[in-house]
Order: sequence, then C-alpha cells, then structure tokens
Amino acid sequence: MMDKSSARLGGICSILVGLSYLAIGVTFFLLPPEQQPGSPLPPNQIFESVAAGSTLLVTYYWAFVAGSVFAIAAVPVISDLVRGANPSWVRWTSTLALIGYAVLAIEYLVLQDQVPKFAAGYLRLDESARSALAVIGPLNLNNDAWAGFGTVGLWLAVVNGLAWRGGQWPKALAAIGLIVGIGNSLVIAGFMLDNSLLILITAGLGGVILGPIWFIWMGIRLRQASG
Repeated sequence: MMDKSSARLGGICSILVGLSYLAIGVTFFLLPPEQQPGSPLPPNQIFESVAAGSTLLVTYYWAFVAGSVFAIAAVPVISDLVRGANPSWVRWTSTLALIGYAVLAIEYLVLQDQVPKFAAGYLRLDESARSALAVIGPLNLNNDAWAGFGTVGLWLAVVNGLAWRGGQWPKALAAIGLIVGIGNSLVIAGFMLDNSLLILITAGLGGVILGPIWFIWMGIRLRQASG
C-alpha cells in the first residue's frame, strides 16, 4: 500500500499539473495568431509580434515548465497504483513519461528566455541575417511533439488501460485518461502530416479539456488516500 506522504505529494502535484494545463490552454488561445506555436505566418511577422509584446507568450512557456516539473513528481506516484498489474510496462512507460516531461521543462525554460531575445535581435538585423536567423530558429528539443505528447500519451494509455481492467480507479476516470492518451498520439500524427487543424483539435481536447480533468481528479483521489 502507498504511504501517505507519497500519496499527499503526488496528489498535490497532480492537481497542480491539471491547473498548469488549464493555464497553457487559456494562454494559448489568448496569444496573437502569429505567436501561437505552429503559426504558418512568415518569421518576420512572428518576431515582430513577439518584440512588440511577449508577456503572454512567456507566461505560456512558464506554464509548461511548471506543469512538467509537477508532473515529474506525480507520474511515479500515479504509476505505483497500477504497478502490480504489469510492472514491466508501467516501469518502462513511466520512465519514458518522466524523460518527456524533463525535455519539456528544459525546452520551455530555454524558450522563455531565448524567444524574446531572438525577436529583439531580429529587428536590428539586415535582410540576409534575418533569413539566417529564421532558418536557425530557437531551440527545439521536442521535434514533432514526441516528448510532450508521445511519451506521455503512451504512459497514459498504459496506466489507464490497466486501471480499466483492474479497477484501481473508476472506469470513467480511466476512460478519460485513455482518450487523452490516444489524443496525444494524434497530435504527433498532426505534426508529421503538417495538419494544423488535427493538432488544434486533439491538443485542445486532450490538453485543455480532458487532460486537466484527469490530473485534477486523480490528484483529488490521491489526496483522499493520504487522509
């Protein structure tokens, strides 16, 4: 049985992950179109927009950093609830999820500092230097969203599939988690196919709506278990 201190920490961090996901979703939809990730607009419009005002974008980045750091504490605790059902799969996928969240935390910690500086510098350059900077771009550790959506989606699919079968948490909660896990996989498909509509729908459904519900509900259950 899980000790109360682990359940308490995991519960608090899981709720904070859910709240961070909400903040990510809200700030994403409030961002100017040219600052939204995956914007098809030319680099000059993107950098000019960021140079004119980057507070909301930096907030968006910091929400990713916070959510990833809290998730690193929540994932092992949640995984322990179903570890007995299939230790090998749970150990493997939870490790992948931790790697994914660590990549996200590092990437967005760099981006919140780098992107505003890139934008400010871009406006002072001549046309040839601007073209070179647009090609280089900011740091990208998460190509095709494999870290934020791929590894985490696999982990969500496994732990919720095991919980659905074993009854470690309610089937409704497991069903939401399975949908989020599958949705995360479709986000990667959207990036690979360069389909912005697929990315928007699946990321919005999983990250903005169902993702926060799952993490907050799971956090409440863990908090109750620590009671």
